[in-house]
Amino acid sequence: MKRLQISLEPELDQLLNEMARQSGVSKAEVVRRSLRQNIGLPPRLADDPIFELFGSGTGQGRRPGETVDDILYGPRE
Repeated sequence: MKRLQISLEPELDQLLNEMARQSGVSKAEVVRRSLRQNIGLPPRLADDPIFELFGSGTGQGRRPGETVDDILYGPRE
């Protein structure tokens, strides 16, 4: 894990203390959870439909007659 130092207004620090105490976790864990929820993590490359364009996602690549839009948005109905 990477250590990070931040500065907070006293009011925000108090709210963070309260959330940590109510949740039974550290302040750092409250911050991590909040970041995950609000910022999120980038999707795994293998889960990104654009990855299929390069033929490396599932090993199939584009199939005959399949368009880029089919890969990105799903087949047309």
